[in-house]
Amino acid sequence: MKSHQVCCLALLLPVLSGCTGAGRCEKRTAVPTSVEFPRDRKSIADVCEPVACFLSLLNKAHPGNRIGYRLQEYEPIAYGDIPENPQKDTETVTAGALERQYAGRAGVFVYTVDLTSKKGWAPQSWTYYIVPVDDGFELLWVIATKDKGLNEYYLAQQCFRFSGMTNRPWRRAIAESPAFSEYDLWAKQDAGGQPRSSLSLVRRGNKWASIPSVEKHIVCRTPMGLQMDLKRSSGDLTKIAEMKPGFSPREASRFEADVDSGLVTRSSADDKWVCALYWERTTHISDHHPADCLHTFVNLGPMPPESKRAIRGRIYWMKASRDELFERWQKDWLK
Repeated sequence: MKSHQVCCLALLLPVLSGCTGAGRCEKRTAVPTSVEFPRDRKSIADVCEPVACFLSLLNKAHPGNRIGYRLQEYEPIAYGDIPENPQKDTETVTAGALERQYAGRAGVFVYTVDLTSKKGWAPQSWTYYIVPVDDGFELLWVIATKDKGLNEYYLAQQCFRFSGMTNRPWRRAIAESPAFSEYDLWAKQDAGGQPRSSLSLVRRGNKWASIPSVEKHIVCRTPMGLQMDLKRSSGDLTKIAEMKPGFSPREASRFEADVDSGLVTRSSADDKWVCALYWERTTHISDHHPADCLHTFVNLGPMPPESKRAIRGRIYWMKASRDELFERWQKDWLK
């Protein structure tokens, strides 16, 4: 499969302020952030067909930057037993309650991805609820299984794109974010004979740590990811880089030291703006070039047949230092 192909079937919903697929529109509050489909989708389709899984995120408070988001790409990484028996568990009830709550939020953007007939995937559907807020987006990802459940570990990759002015035109139609583009920064540094620096950061040992500024696929494990990799490698983590399907569809991945959580961010070079992604149940974080993006791998499993799970997430896009971002994340998630 070519690296630029999108593997999804999607139900495209109206891109209107606060509209859902049912045609219900809520009055939006005056927030600077918004969601839309990428610009010039016709040209993207020339190299990326279908293109339905791409979204662009905007922030009027940070003009001149559009962040890309790819909701589903490549195949899952699955390991462990699959629950066989359907059950009406409390998690399914909780998922339904959260779904109703987010569906009623002002300005919510609703997007459904149907993987029922997709090769390589267990039959399932995903519904994303994306709520624009003052400092980014609040996220809810609802997974609904069909007649088959999901493995104990069933990782789906989310792609957070920061393509800049130096990227190819079709990539820039999805994301054009010079404030956070490592490719743009590296082009300037290369021209000036300077060493390359990183704008990508994770938390390691309760401190910010940079993801190395190299054109490789760098992967970091969260505590859940370490638990998974130890199980599937029988304790020999050196085997993980060569396992298929792996964390890169094209080459073996390079693993860095473990991280504290699934929080990952791009920070502007002057550390005045941040754009961060966090999902519950994140097992691994990676960066990837030439798309100039960050990935989180989220564990959807284990899930029995005919069940639902709701996973919460957050995009922080705000004028703040990385330390201020971490303080905000702690308040939101470590209650």
